[in-house]
Amino acid sequence: MKVLVVDDSVVFRMAISQALTEVPGISNPKTVSNGQLAIQHLKNFPDTDLITLDLEMPVMDGIQTIKEIRKFNKKVIIIVFSSLSIKGAEKTLEALTSGANDFVTKQEAGGASSIDASLSMIRELLLPKVTAFSKVQPTPDSANNVLPKTNIDSFVSMTIKPRLIVIGSSTGGPEALSTIFKGISTKVNLPILIVQHMPPIFTEKLAQMLNNLTPHVEVKEAKVGDELTPGVALIAPGDFHMTLEKGGTIKLNQDPKVCFVRPAVNVLLDSVSRNFNEQLACFILTGMGDDGAEGCKKLPTSKTYHFVQSKETSVVWGMPGAAILAVPTAKIVHLNDISSILNNIFNRI
Repeated sequence: MKVLVVDDSVVFRMAISQALTEVPGISNPKTVSNGQLAIQHLKNFPDTDLITLDLEMPVMDGIQTIKEIRKFNKKVIIIVFSSLSIKGAEKTLEALTSGANDFVTKQEAGGASSIDASLSMIRELLLPKVTAFSKVQPTPDSANNVLPKTNIDSFVSMTIKPRLIVIGSSTGGPEALSTIFKGISTKVNLPILIVQHMPPIFTEKLAQMLNNLTPHVEVKEAKVGDELTPGVALIAPGDFHMTLEKGGTIKLNQDPKVCFVRPAVNVLLDSVSRNFNEQLACFILTGMGDDGAEGCKKLPTSKTYHFVQSKETSVVWGMPGAAILAVPTAKIVHLNDISSILNNIFNRI
């Protein structure tokens, strides 16, 4: 696997490069100090498989670099480094919707202690993602290959209208959710619950971003005591599991991580299976790992419409692939069709 490290800090370039050599198949990562040099390197070496990219750099920052790269290379995997701050969260979401595949956080610059903390975080967060991406099989470029459009009416027969929408996502999720919410063109008359694997601050900014994409639904980060409300989408806050209690009340907790994550889709779906007695629709979107699969199995078959995002339109087909193995009757749908399915649901009497 050919990797390029892009960071204006020589210390971080060396640290990231050294950590990456611990990944099987990566022996000699290349490094450059800014986005302009990264673009030139990628043009000279178009077989580069993966780029780690700092967002805060001189000459050309990370956002502009991503946009320029995606003009001529759609396939190289881009993982951005972000700070755990409001500004960092905003920039990260912009990066993800501009073409970055995933992100990891690092400490703000602040001497040796912050570098040590970042090195630990690099090993904990970056290396598993690089390893996972190294195993991902290339899928057709959906921008250049026309995917068959789903005939929504013949695709799934929803004889009973769902009364709740549940969505789970991880890697590639912010862009997928953006696509879905931009495509909502009718009044949302059902509650929506969303689990996206993200840290604190990031989920609040994600909610704000999605809320600005459509006038038909209010999107906000969930708080303890929120209730299921038609036309309101609640996103589980970073570092908190979200559960649905009897009577439709939302609770949050910091119980142990499930599938190595908090919030976890499994936790939400388990609570929904126990405390929601009406028809529902569950969507498992792009993401690494298998969070959501066990939860899908717990949802009552007779009261659940299961959908998973197609491999062709997923950044990583881990979560959707696991969900289809758990529930073989789930319907596989292309990302661009999900808004149509939701609009169809909302328009039903």
